[in-house]
Amino acid sequence: MIADTTRDFNQVVGIDLGGGKGKHTAVAIGVVTPAGLEIQQYGTRTPAGMPYYDHVLGDLLAAQPPGTLVAMDAPLGLPACIRCSLERCPGMEVCVDPAVQWMVGDGTAMERAHRPRAPRNKPLITPYTQRVCEILLRCGHHIMPRETLGQGMGPLTARASHLRKALAPTYQLGESLIEVYPKATIHQLAGPVAARQYRRHPSTWSVRAGLLEQWATELDFATWREESLRCDHSFDAVVCAYSGYLWATQVWTVPEPYAEIAALEGWIWFPEAAE
Repeated sequence: MIADTTRDFNQVVGIDLGGGKGKHTAVAIGVVTPAGLEIQQYGTRTPAGMPYYDHVLGDLLAAQPPGTLVAMDAPLGLPACIRCSLERCPGMEVCVDPAVQWMVGDGTAMERAHRPRAPRNKPLITPYTQRVCEILLRCGHHIMPRETLGQGMGPLTARASHLRKALAPTYQLGESLIEVYPKATIHQLAGPVAARQYRRHPSTWSVRAGLLEQWATELDFATWREESLRCDHSFDAVVCAYSGYLWATQVWTVPEPYAEIAALEGWIWFPEAAE
């Protein structure tokens, strides 16, 4: 994972990834200006009206100029057991993968503290469906993540893995391609109530409008922003782009104890909580 102090990008592309055969993928393209990030275009279709199927999204990203950062809301790494190349599992207790070692020790302890009423004989971790960063989100920050290979996530994770390979070497994970989570960004910058209400809630419109006003000193639109208030996927794509901009300008880094694990299975990037 990159941990340098220079992240100079001219443009950020935020992607709320949907299923490859569906029409719910949204893209937001913003340029970096002296004032911040200016969203030039966004939506669930290209200017020509095409949904962002694999070939359309791939062509779009391949055509972006040098100095482009892609911030995607989808798992860009895989759980330890799926990454494993051994023919026979030796068991979690003796596994040498650092992610599994952490899950068996600190991860299980965190889960037990987070869910004290869980039955003692119930497994609290599954290193074949979840990553360390997801446990840390839930137990350390009280942000409910989507597990990499949890219910309904298989096709999305597979698509993200395919795109990551298809985009190499133009976009490298941790350098010009990062994984973000709009709900986590909102939770950290605006609080848990906003994170709960910014989607599928009677107050969704006003919450989203309030977030854009809160971020207006750094996030601007060169186009009509109202459509992002109406569309879940478009708004998430905008938040992905803004998250990528903050990652670059604030130089977020992986906490040292997790650097090796993040290099193996990826990392969900989100800001520090606002004071």
